[in-house]
Amino acid sequence: MIGRGLRVAAVLLAGLGLVSACGSSDRPRELSVSDVKPCELINRESLQGMRITQETQKLDFVPGVEAEGSTCFYTTRVGNRIYVNTITNRGIDRWINSSDDDDVRSEEVSRIQGFRSVRVWFDSERPDPDHKCRVYVDVAGGQSLEVRVEQSYSDEDPSTCTTARRFAEAAMNTLAD
Repeated sequence: MIGRGLRVAAVLLAGLGLVSACGSSDRPRELSVSDVKPCELINRESLQGMRITQETQKLDFVPGVEAEGSTCFYTTRVGNRIYVNTITNRGIDRWINSSDDDDVRSEEVSRIQGFRSVRVWFDSERPDPDHKCRVYVDVAGGQSLEVRVEQSYSDEDPSTCTTARRFAEAAMNTLAD
């Protein structure tokens, strides 16, 4: 009787180990961005009130190091640029576990649509995370959504991280639908 109970417990623990290993990510579901057009993620309604002056512009690459995917960028009234990037070859673990690069700083921020999010900045740009802000959202295994905002040029503009967060939330609202 005890032997049977131990065998059942062992099978249950082994199954639990397999399930937790397969579902090691804590994202609500996979949202692949492989075929997503980033310029379609921010709808006109979301853009209202964000002080965008120039129509969106599409790039067939992601500015940055070793990133694949595509980009859409926006320009604000004061010339600030906002990049919405669908990255198809790198998840957010690159930034969370970035021990190879002492210049990179990151911190987890509140989730967007239930997906892990991280804010990233580089000391070489300036040791102020609000100077140039990058918010990455963990959308699928080995993939991420990035919103990068250049520095604010006016005291009237919200902080770069506030703007990045607003754009990431708007993009995730579309992506999660």
